Parts: sequence; structure tokens; C-alpha cells
Amino acid sequence: MPARHAHRLTFLLLAISFPALHAEEKLPVRLDTSLEEPYQIAVGGELVGQSVTVLECIFENLQQPYRIQLTSLNRARQNVSRHVADGFFSSAPDNRVDGYAQLSAPLLAEKWYWYALDARILNRPIWDRNLRIGSILGSNSLTWLEARGINVAQKVARLEQLVELLQHERIDLFLADENAMKSALAQQPLAQPLQQRFVRYSPLGVYFSHGFLDTHPDFLSAFNRQVEHCAPRSIKLSTEEIDYLQQLVTQHLRRWAYHADVISALRQANARSTSAAKIHELDRQWMRERLLEDKPLIRSLLQAAPSHLLANVARQYHLLFNELFLSDQSGQLVALSEITSDYWQADENDYQQAKRLAPGQIYIGDIEYDGSTQSFQSKVSAPLHDPENGRFLGVLTLGINIETAFGDSQP
Repeated sequence: MPARHAHRLTFLLLAISFPALHAEEKLPVRLDTSLEEPYQIAVGGELVGQSVTVLECIFENLQQPYRIQLTSLNRARQNVSRHVADGFFSSAPDNRVDGYAQLSAPLLAEKWYWYALDARILNRPIWDRNLRIGSILGSNSLTWLEARGINVAQKVARLEQLVELLQHERIDLFLADENAMKSALAQQPLAQPLQQRFVRYSPLGVYFSHGFLDTHPDFLSAFNRQVEHCAPRSIKLSTEEIDYLQQLVTQHLRRWAYHADVISALRQANARSTSAAKIHELDRQWMRERLLEDKPLIRSLLQAAPSHLLANVARQYHLLFNELFLSDQSGQLVALSEITSDYWQADENDYQQAKRLAPGQIYIGDIEYDGSTQSFQSKVSAPLHDPENGRFLGVLTLGINIETAFGDSQP
């Protein structure tokens, strides 16, 4: 286990060292952060929490020493911009920081809600300057609000203060992360229940300074590769979110999933005789072609009639769908809106789950971060059955952009 050294001074300093890969000793990477439950918490003189746990895993795998210094989020940003620190966390994307630092792959995700005493407040236009909005100084949500020109009337140091201001009707609503609210309310029982409305999922990562990355050009790619192993792979949808997604997707499927081009292509695909060895050969060819300019297999599928249909749907609903693809009863691709990572789908959990379902049912996967679109998505898969005899034909999979599906209408 890595050794921790915590010093209870004006700032909390956490230094962690690992065995060096090379003979020369590596200098520790300095990361600044602020306290925010449950992501960064000071317990018994040590910094712990969800983000800290993910970072510990990443740096241990990299065998890279690092240290964490506790300060305010605003000061953390300044320290990175002035090259005092190499990076800061946990941060949502921030246009103001992009000029001097680069954001890593997301370690975690915040789930933001509007909170108010009166549900009617939640339906008012958020740019209404008569609304008294509260936020936390230096927070990711305050940065997001100010970037959109939304007037914030009250800025306080702690989430508990926002709750008190709301309870005393000195503000009308505030924006906060669901997990942070749970931590705050566990210590501060409410006199009256709060109303809430979902706004968005927001990725949380580490901003590394351009100066540090220029000096260590391979660091960020190595760091991001470890994120895949150390960060939580998915986020569970709530029952309400699953019900909503089911209604949303079902409405779309009724309109175009059983289009003549789709059914005809599946029937033809299922009539072919393809051995397991041939399928795996096609899968390998697909992966090779993704790296090459010449893509005969990929091009032939992209030019198929049902692919044109899926591409048109993707263009029409580009904010909602990240990708759409269709596979036959053996799991081979039949149509797609854009190039997928692989050709054979039968080894994927969403395909296997959907194949077992009755007509009209759909399988809804957990929320995952999609690096290609830089958005959180849920893969929704629906079995398609022949309308003439009810025989299973294949699976239609849709990548649903969660922020669009559930999110606030604000740009």
C-alpha cells in the first residue's frame, strides 16, 4: 500500500510515493483541490473521498509519486495558471481554464439538480432576473451558470448555507450536485421538503497545465488510459429515468424501427450462411479497416439502404442519439449510422440482454461516458421480430445522449 504523509497546517498536504520505474527519482506531480463531499473529504488529517480514491489508483498504476494540496477551487485554478501546481481537481469542463490547462478523461460524474421550496419556481425561465438564484463560490455549477449569463444573486462558501438561505426564503432556488446534497442533508435535517428538477450530468476530471503537459508529453494519454481501469465504469439509472427512457425510445421505434428497408435487410442477412470462423475474420477485418484509409467492408455497410435510414434518423435527432446500429440474429452488423468499434455484436452484454426479450421490450444499459462524443450515454437495445411470423431477426441499438434525454433545455 502507498504511504501517506498528512500535515495539518493551513493547508492539508497529502504526499504519496510509489517505486520508480527508472533509476532516477521521479518528481511528484502536484495537484490542488478543495473540500467537497463526497469527492474530497478531510478525515482525521487525511484527504479521502471518491475522487481521491480514483486518483490513488491511477498514480499507483503509473508508479508516479504525487501530492495533493488543499485550498479553495479558485486558488487551485490560479495556482495552475501561474504554474505553481501541475493540475487541479475535481473539475467540470470550463472554457476559462481551457486556455492554460487540459482536462483529463472523467474520473466521476456529478448529477446536477435545481432545488427549490416551491415546485412552480422550477418551471420559470431560468434567465428571469427576478429569480434569486444561489450558488457556491468557486463551484463547478457556478462556473456553468455564469458561462451562460445566468444571474446569481447569492454566492456562499458552503452548500449548507444555501440550504439555510432557501429555508428562510432568501433565495428561490439553487443548483447543486445530488451526492453533495445527500451529504449536506445528512447533517442538516430540513424543516420542509425540497422540490427538485434534473439539469444535467457533468464530468469531473483533472485539469493539467499546458506547461506541465509540454514537459511531459506522454503523461496525459497514460493517465487517461488508467482512468478506464480506476474510475467507476458506469452510473446506475434511477427507476424514474429508466421509465422515461423506455417511453422515449418506444415512441421512436414505433415510427421507424420496422421500416421496410430494415426488415428486408435483416431477412436477407439471416438467410446467409456464415460460419463462426468467418464472422471472427470479418470482425478482425473491421478493426483493421478502422485504422486504414481503404475500408471496403465498412464502406459497403455504410452505403446499405438501412444505414442511410439510420444516418437520417441520427441527423434529425443529433442531440439525442450518439449512434444507431443494427445487427442480425448472429450478431453481425447489418446497418449503422457511423463507424462502430467492432463488427460482431453478439458478445456484447446489451445484445445478449435484448435478444432474450419479448417483442416490444427494450434493454436499457447503465450510463457510461462516451469519449468520442464527450457526453454521457446509455445504450438502449431493442429486439426486432419479423412482423409476419414473429421470428427474432436481430437487435437495434441506440446510444442515447443522457444530457439531452433528461437535461435542462438550456444550451
